[in-house]
Amino acid sequence: MRLYPEKLAHHLQAGLAPCYFIYGDEPLLKLEALDMLRQCARNNGFDDHLRFDAPNLEWDDIFSASQSLSLFSQRQIIELALPEKLDKNSAQRLGELLKQCHPDLLLLITGPKLNQQQQKSAWFSAISQAGPVILVNTPEGSHWLRWLQQRIKQHGLQIDNDGVQWLSLAFEGNLLALNGELEKLALQQLPSPLSLALLQEQVQPHHQFNPFQLFDPLLEGKVKRATRILLQLRAEGIEAGMLCHLFARELTPLIHMQLGLTAGQSFSKLAAELHIWSSRQGLVQSALQRLPLAKLQQLQAMLGAADVAVANFEEDEAWRWLYSLCVGFLDGKKMGINP
Repeated sequence: MRLYPEKLAHHLQAGLAPCYFIYGDEPLLKLEALDMLRQCARNNGFDDHLRFDAPNLEWDDIFSASQSLSLFSQRQIIELALPEKLDKNSAQRLGELLKQCHPDLLLLITGPKLNQQQQKSAWFSAISQAGPVILVNTPEGSHWLRWLQQRIKQHGLQIDNDGVQWLSLAFEGNLLALNGELEKLALQQLPSPLSLALLQEQVQPHHQFNPFQLFDPLLEGKVKRATRILLQLRAEGIEAGMLCHLFARELTPLIHMQLGLTAGQSFSKLAAELHIWSSRQGLVQSALQRLPLAKLQQLQAMLGAADVAVANFEEDEAWRWLYSLCVGFLDGKKMGINP
């Protein structure tokens, strides 16, 4: 059963399930979900609490803990933090542990962001049958703005529209820092609604992006957002060479697919051959409809120029080419610059 983080409080009104799996890449949402579950468990008499962390999960110790209770408690919480990849032995032992769930044992399992293959695994299926699974990814696009507005309201604040937009740009990708700033604002006696000027006086921006967040906006043609992410990645110290490698991983399949479509092959067959996840196929189709082969080949040549600049230690030149490359995803018109 899949459960969204914002629905967890309502779910808990009906009581605790024997097992919860919280996974994803958003630390604030993961921490808040865990805290809510721990508090609910304590309110229901789960006083004994043990935690086991990756990468060194000692399964014999975990099983021993799950089969014994302290002298002072009849109900027990066991927390497991799973590693990035679960080996065969761990997957098997986890499946065995899930079969031991009972009303006096609560399993709180956390994990990283999972790919599609991991979500189709037997161990993930076993966890899903044992209790709710809660995906905690960083909200993006309209979901991010909606989350921000809800969090502002939750802290009892009122902020004008310009202020909300500024916060959405100043803290995109960094929910922990944003929540901390909202908590501080809520403790101060400031005029309401908070204006943009006042926020800029009181709050220090904390953007945070990872390189993989750059490519979905590019595939959608959202160049303004993509270039903003690119500039922030540079400010955060990401190397141009790393981005060149990631751009090649995105561009090469696009060119292969455009060649295949031109030759009469179906999109679904090409997507399967190139192992493009179903969740991204809509984005890829959008890009292919907008970017003809000639434009994609020009973008590839620009990437080659960025690669040469990296090899020659011309960092500024490499970043200029990467910026132009992002702009090139806007439409199918050939650009007036040549590598």
